[in-house]
Amino acid sequence: MFRQDPLNTILALGSGFTPTAVRVTATLGLPDLVEQGHRTVSALAAETGTDEQSLGRVLHYVSLLGLFTETEEPGTPGKAYELTDVGRVLLSDHPGNLRRWLDYDDPSRPMEARFEPAVGRLLDAVRTGLPVYEQAHGRPFWEDLEAHPDIERSFNAGIARIANRLVPELARLYDWASVGHVVDVGGGNGSLLLKLLTEYPALRGTLLELESVVTEAKGTVAPVAERCDLVAGSFFDPMPAGGDVYLIANTLHNWSDRDAGRILGRCAEALAPGGRVVVVERLLDSGKDPVMASYADLLMLVLLGGRERSLDDLRDLGADVGLTLTGTKKFELPGHWLVEFTREGNR
Repeated sequence: MFRQDPLNTILALGSGFTPTAVRVTATLGLPDLVEQGHRTVSALAAETGTDEQSLGRVLHYVSLLGLFTETEEPGTPGKAYELTDVGRVLLSDHPGNLRRWLDYDDPSRPMEARFEPAVGRLLDAVRTGLPVYEQAHGRPFWEDLEAHPDIERSFNAGIARIANRLVPELARLYDWASVGHVVDVGGGNGSLLLKLLTEYPALRGTLLELESVVTEAKGTVAPVAERCDLVAGSFFDPMPAGGDVYLIANTLHNWSDRDAGRILGRCAEALAPGGRVVVVERLLDSGKDPVMASYADLLMLVLLGGRERSLDDLRDLGADVGLTLTGTKKFELPGHWLVEFTREGNR
């Protein structure tokens, strides 16, 4: 594997062929095919409809990266391939779901593809400290979503996928039975709120989102419509008041410290007596899945000027608007934590 050699490590990490070759591997489904027993270049080329010599060159490169081990197939000329633990991450049924994220042909990834020109402008973001998405696409991120409904649907579907992984743990980690009314702040198409209200039949919910998203959410929350209010608005404006819990899931990282503080401040203003603000975020100092956390941090920089934060960062943001951090719980989902705040003098 290339990491045994510092020179080759830098060559591989710095080459534009590295991410491209890994994505070609994912797109062609090569790990799945090797797992199924198609181990030679000729067999893999036949299964994928690709040029045998060219495919062999890619396989050799990604084997040096550590995705496969090159071996010999008895009685067969040429090289054969076995999956490594790294390569197994790209299997279609791997719980990390990274193949979908890297597959050029996957119809569900237009949002990820939209990110890539902005990622290529990281140097400009580092020099200015400002997001560069508008440079890449001519509009700021949120305006670009509104202008491209297919991209917006892809973005909301991504939010829903995260919710599908978070909610079972979120329902288990927190004492929702003690909550009468939860306000989901910036809750996307309502998938997370639907799951919470389904799990807890006594719970009432309010979804606060932009008008275009609320329109989509009506269908999502229809099964619990009698216990769920949809409110069109901005979380920078006064929020629906009187909620027992204001839930902000995977939202604060989209915003600068100034704007994240404004969102928390609006939640603090709206809290019912004894109410709580519950933040679900990936933490930079979580100690688990650090590369994904750092990747997400850079993505927030180039797209929105936001950032991933440490627990101390969140504690400081809350303190600035009169919120006291009163508890944390760790998700099994890598890097994610639940962070609870109460308002000073409101316990």
